[in-house]
Amino acid sequence: MSKASLFDLEYVIFDFETTGLDADKDDEILEIGAIRLKGTEPTGEVFSSLVNIQKKIPEKVKAIHGIQDKELEGKPPIEEIFPKFLNFLGNKILIAHNAEFDLSFLKKNLKRFPHLSFPNHCIDTLQLSRQFFSYEKGHSLSAIAARFEIPTDKDRHRSVGDCYLTAKIFSEFLKALQRRKCATLAAIKSCIFPPPKMHVSREPQELTLL
Repeated sequence: MSKASLFDLEYVIFDFETTGLDADKDDEILEIGAIRLKGTEPTGEVFSSLVNIQKKIPEKVKAIHGIQDKELEGKPPIEEIFPKFLNFLGNKILIAHNAEFDLSFLKKNLKRFPHLSFPNHCIDTLQLSRQFFSYEKGHSLSAIAARFEIPTDKDRHRSVGDCYLTAKIFSEFLKALQRRKCATLAAIKSCIFPPPKMHVSREPQELTLL
């Protein structure tokens, strides 16, 4: 698969909104968003859910994404929604911006479900930006969108909105790779995170990059 065109593969872009930045402490997932892509095109399949964390959202976090405590009332707890989210991912290649952050929360919650598996490799658009624009200082979603002249909208800093923005950015990176005639997984292997070392019961998608 390492020589397969990135335009021919299937992906899931995912994004979490959280109560803070540290999965190893008490921070939790507030919102899960994910969309499926065929190459660079969204398929229309979307996963979206707020998560009832059963505690107050820090005020400084509300100021970023605007999610209010009242919105979480009646929403499913993480124990209910997380297995459904993993089912949506399947064994597809994942895409995330600053993947290390989102994967830290994913790994934290995988520990709650030892019977579930996570076989997915994950392409990090933050690392793609650093590879393409090593001379730039800013590599946030907003900075990259501005660089590619991609407009951002009111859904910025909400999970599904950021997924669609990441999809547009990923498309621009693939076009750049295509112009260089190297739009393959092997060409971006330094930007791909492997699955965490946990028990795996499903067969992962083969990603031989050598």
